[in-house]
Amino acid sequence: SRRHGRPGGELKSRGAGMSAAHGANRPADSAFKQQRLRAWQPILTPAWVIGSLGAVAVVFIAIGAAVMSESSGVVSVSVRYDEVCKSVLEPRDRILTNGTCIVDIELEDDAKWEDADISVYYGLDNFYQNHRRYVASRAAHQLVGTSMGLESGNRLGSDPTSNGVSDCKYEMSYDDPSDGKTVYQYPCGLIAWSKFNDTFLLREKVSKKYVMWNDGNPNCGSHAQGVPCTSNPNGIAWESDLDKKFKKPSPEWIASNCKYLGGKDIGTSGFINQSLFDGSTMVLRQATDNCGAPYCGMRVHRLDGTPNDGIYNCWQNTTDEDFVVWMRVAALPNFKKLYRRIPAGLLKKGTQYELLVRNRFPTASFGGAKHFSMSSSTFVGGRNDFLGYAYIVVGALCALCAFVFLGKHLVSPRIMGDPRYLHWK
Repeated sequence: SRRHGRPGGELKSRGAGMSAAHGANRPADSAFKQQRLRAWQPILTPAWVIGSLGAVAVVFIAIGAAVMSESSGVVSVSVRYDEVCKSVLEPRDRILTNGTCIVDIELEDDAKWEDADISVYYGLDNFYQNHRRYVASRAAHQLVGTSMGLESGNRLGSDPTSNGVSDCKYEMSYDDPSDGKTVYQYPCGLIAWSKFNDTFLLREKVSKKYVMWNDGNPNCGSHAQGVPCTSNPNGIAWESDLDKKFKKPSPEWIASNCKYLGGKDIGTSGFINQSLFDGSTMVLRQATDNCGAPYCGMRVHRLDGTPNDGIYNCWQNTTDEDFVVWMRVAALPNFKKLYRRIPAGLLKKGTQYELLVRNRFPTASFGGAKHFSMSSSTFVGGRNDFLGYAYIVVGALCALCAFVFLGKHLVSPRIMGDPRYLHWK
């Protein structure tokens, strides 16, 4: 018995240990953890089903009618201008002196053109901003200024990891023939490098008076002359993007780190800070024709007139709202993006206007098209008949089902709880 008792004792202790371990993992004895909460389990009676379908039908048809009514009140106009302006397509490396294309636009005789705020858009067709490799080619750390010291005047080294260029996935640098040194594009990436750079001005055809749409640029000289600025607008980009995703370098940082500034046309690069041009921080001089890049911009010199040792071609201000809007990629190949806003009262109904286009963005290589459009908006956005039709169609289907079920219930009703419908063996 002593010999057989020891194994029995071991088994007993093991069983007790297993029971204790099992009990430790058992959920608490509460209504929530033991799934004893009170629950409503409705019985779908004919009255409930028919009433619910009828209510959904009434609500959806009412919403659809409201959306259709609002959408029909939207005024809009759109023109395709790339075919008209293809003879004055501006090369990427130089500025045309006679490169302005004029497209006629006539507004309808509708008072909403005068009473409503108007949004101005540019549109592109067959441009796949949603391509995986395209979307990945941006340097978020560079755009927001992480580890780049944009507020100081310290000069950065040429390490691609520290200057954010490595995040762009593709080599965004070139060798400057003037000194053989490597120059990095700032900002870098395929999204930034393919920025839409057409510019527009709108004026009355007869009086030649320009429409002063919201540009938000008090330092623009042309604005004082009655001509809107072509860069750095205000109020078209998302506030969250401007606050958290993009940061502008200080003039001291530009003076130390930007070898070139402004790209082909510094007037459309978004650099509007007058301290960059008054000679108090840096001296800007026209760059040589061959700097190794498609366009060089202005060469940055120190105050004593000698060139600085910067490593960046700062071709675009990263907080220019035109640039910020472009960096938010579109989900579909045919898209439009907000360009400007026209406050109520600046347009005249039934008036002919001229659209002055600087045609810079090429589309022939990818079979694309470019559009310019203006539209008012409602609580559902711009003109969108599809949304109203969708609500009405769904409401009509629900109403049809409600009538079918009602007819079935009146012709051959089914007794609730009838035991004849129970089958068992």
